[in-house]
Amino acid sequence: MTSSSGDSATSGVLGSQASGNAFVASFYAAYTSVNVKQHVPIALSLKRPNYSKWKAFFTALCAKYGLLGHIDGTEAARPADPLWSQPDACIRGWMYSSVDDAVLDLAMEPDQDARTLYVSIEALFQANKESRAVILEQEFHNLSQGDLSVDAYAQQMKRTADALREVGHTISPAQLVLNLLRGLNSRFANTADIISNTLPLPDFKSATNMLRVKELRLGTEGKEASASAFVASTTSSCTSPSCRSTSSASTNRGGGGKGKGGKSKGGRSGNGSGGSSGGGRNQQQGGGFGGRQVPQPAGP
Repeated sequence: MTSSSGDSATSGVLGSQASGNAFVASFYAAYTSVNVKQHVPIALSLKRPNYSKWKAFFTALCAKYGLLGHIDGTEAARPADPLWSQPDACIRGWMYSSVDDAVLDLAMEPDQDARTLYVSIEALFQANKESRAVILEQEFHNLSQGDLSVDAYAQQMKRTADALREVGHTISPAQLVLNLLRGLNSRFANTADIISNTLPLPDFKSATNMLRVKELRLGTEGKEASASAFVASTTSSCTSPSCRSTSSASTNRGGGGKGKGGKSKGGRSGNGSGGSSGGGRNQQQGGGFGGRQVPQPAGP
C-alpha cells in the first residue's frame, strides 16, 4: 500500500510538472511568434521626439499579452522560474527590435531583465529635461508654415508639443491651436480669424480640418484662374510677325475682289489694289495718252 501510494504521488508530481512545462511551452511559443513591427510600428530614436508614442505602443503590446507587470514593477522578478524568465526574455527581445542601436548602446547592461532595461531607456529621455525644454519652447513658438502644406505644418507643431510634454512642459489644447494660427501662411488669414473668434475655441483636430478644407478650395480657385488666364491670352490681339503676315494676306485677297467689280463697269479704277490693276490694264489697251482712256473701235 505504501509503495502504491508513493508511486501515485510521484506520478502526480511528474504529471503536474509535465502539464506545467506544456503550459510554459505554449505561452512561450505565442510570445516568440509576435511580430513586433505590427504592434510597435516606429523605432525609438534619440534624434526624434517619439518616446511618448513608442511608450504607448510598447505598453499596449505588453498589456495585450498580460505582461505589463514585467516593465512597470508590479510583478516581482523570479529568474529561476521559467513561467517568469521566458516571457521576460521575450519582452527584452521586443525592446531590442523596436529601439535604435544608439539608444541600446547607452541603455544595455549585462544580465538585465526587462524591467531594468525599460527603466534605463526611460532615463535617457528624461535626462536634462529643463535644458531640452528651453530649446523645444523656442522651437515651438518660432514655428511657421511657410511653403508647407497644412498637414505637414500641423504634424510638425504636434510633434514639438509632444516633445515638450515628454520633458514635463505640457502645452494646453488652446495654446496649441493659437500657436497653429499664429504661424499660418497669409493665405489663411480669413480662416484663422474665423477659428480664433469661435466660442468655444475649436480643438486642434477641428482647426486643422477647417484649414485643410480652405487649402483645397484655394487650390481649386488657383486652377480656375490659370485656365481663364490661358484662354484670355490665346484670344488677345496678335503681335507676332507670322500673325501679321497672315492678316496682310487676308486683306490682299479682299482687295482683289473689288478690282474685278471695277473692271466690269467700264474699266474704272476700283478701290484697293485690285482696282488699280484693272485701271492699268485699260490704259495699256488704249495707249494711256494724258492719263485718259482712249475708246477702242467696236469689233465687227
